[in-house]
Amino acid sequence: MSVTLLLVELVKAAFVVIFGMTLAAVLTWVDRRGGGMFQDRVGPERAVFFLPTRLAQALVAGPAVVVAGGVVAWVWFSRAQDAATRDTRAMLFAHLAILMVWVTGLLIAGWVKRHGVRNSVDNFIASLGDPRRMFYGGAVAHGLIVVGSLTLRGTPTGRSLTSFGAAAGPAVFAFAVLLGALYVVNVLSGRKRVGLRVAGLLHVMADGIKSAFKEDFVPRRADRLLHGLAPLISFFPVLVVMAVVPFGDTLCFGVKPDGTLDLLRLLPAVPAEGVCQVGGVPLQVLNVDVGLLFFFAVAGTGVVGAALAGWSSDNKFSLLGGLRGASQMVSYEVTLGLTLVGALMVFGTLQLDQMVRWQAENAWGIFVQPFAFVLFVGAAVAETKRVPFDLPEGESELVGGYFTEYSGMKFAMFFFSEYVAVVASAAIMATVFFGGFDVPFLERDGLHVVIGDSTLLYQPLSHGTVIALGVLSFIGKLLALCWVQIAIRWTLPRFRYDQLMRLGWRMLLPAALVNVVATGLVIIGLQSVGAETQSVLRAMGDVSEMVVAGVGVVVAVIAVRFVLQPTRKRRLVASSTARLVAQFGRLKTGQMGA
Repeated sequence: MSVTLLLVELVKAAFVVIFGMTLAAVLTWVDRRGGGMFQDRVGPERAVFFLPTRLAQALVAGPAVVVAGGVVAWVWFSRAQDAATRDTRAMLFAHLAILMVWVTGLLIAGWVKRHGVRNSVDNFIASLGDPRRMFYGGAVAHGLIVVGSLTLRGTPTGRSLTSFGAAAGPAVFAFAVLLGALYVVNVLSGRKRVGLRVAGLLHVMADGIKSAFKEDFVPRRADRLLHGLAPLISFFPVLVVMAVVPFGDTLCFGVKPDGTLDLLRLLPAVPAEGVCQVGGVPLQVLNVDVGLLFFFAVAGTGVVGAALAGWSSDNKFSLLGGLRGASQMVSYEVTLGLTLVGALMVFGTLQLDQMVRWQAENAWGIFVQPFAFVLFVGAAVAETKRVPFDLPEGESELVGGYFTEYSGMKFAMFFFSEYVAVVASAAIMATVFFGGFDVPFLERDGLHVVIGDSTLLYQPLSHGTVIALGVLSFIGKLLALCWVQIAIRWTLPRFRYDQLMRLGWRMLLPAALVNVVATGLVIIGLQSVGAETQSVLRAMGDVSEMVVAGVGVVVAVIAVRFVLQPTRKRRLVASSTARLVAQFGRLKTGQMGA
């Protein structure tokens, strides 16, 4: 392996590890914040770091100037392009400019609505009414750009608009970035100091730093070797399994005359069928023939970590927690594997990247294995040992479960590994059931909207744009599935242990076996159908892509509307004493007698 390829592999591995751990830290914050709202607990908003005003203004203005200047310089020094690349770049910058304009306006409008009018700019923003209008206006502008480009393609007007977009798009984008930074600098100018909370993420960072300096307590009669080894066995496997998950398609770089990769030159375009034979870098750390089996083999070692932690601590509560954790993880791993057998029968491969390509050519796994997806979600939540399946660490029964006798970084590794496991299970769900990095109608050379034998739309895109859209699609699916698992934790109470085991062995496991049998019968039936039925199935796959695209747009609009909807706080009186105080204004008390 050359030095260049080794460097590329190290960068990919570092990206996966850093991304997984960062997302797990964010999930920790989301869990605490959501738990604070749903369960009346203290949220993570208290941590604050104060900065001098001038430094805060510089931290806002500096990156904005660098981004704006970098975009303008990049456009200026890369003007020599062919017509297709110029058209693609004009479309991209038109969308980026519109996006930056309405996002900047939306953030300013939200600030004005919360803090009131301060100057003429705030007065103009407030006169526009509901901040959501900016989002709707931006969505309409994006739609007009797409429709106009398709309608006027190849016409003199279309070429003129393309030239205008290629020149004006970067300028508008840079202006919107600078305008937003200038507004923030102006808002901060009247303050003596600026409190930096980073939406509560500083609390998570403080917890991590604090754990590093806490005392490493080891029980007197514990097995010191196994007590120290157990957190490592629980933490590292859940990071290693991310290596087999593809987070994007193959990157195609140029090749130097000596045969080495030219990492500074990405191919402008690749054909829809096939991929670069030389200079290809798959966005996957480890591509092995037994990809899914590797996931289960490595993830299964977490059972050993929980069992060792409980046994080596010399604590009866830890021992019970370790036994619970081992039996629970073994039980639900059986169901977890069986739920994916049906998907393996349909895809015909164990390699996760090949599964993604099958779904891109046919239909997403959620359409061909919907019942397996429901079973997999239940088993995956139980496997991560989060509420409502947190019996191995139930504080109402076992104090802290199998890590009762752990403190400092060892406790943090146990705690953090559960959130990394949530990320890993969400990555597998996104890959097997939601197409991984696949975007509906997006192929390697651009956008193809095809239904049956009819091509409704074709828009060529650069290779870098296609790869970026695929990676962003995978990250979006991953975030959505992580949120689903965290939302389950907020809303469901803890099961009893007998209910937990009954659910796994008497309900999920038989249902997974039924799904395997039904999948086999359907596959046998489809192998005997004629050509007409096969063409109907292909058309149904195209329709499923259109359904996914439509549902994605609707969900995005609903999510933005939900986020932009004003918060209505309502006081909820929960206890009888609180109701009495709310009704009479005070409690009726009498003097105590002797």
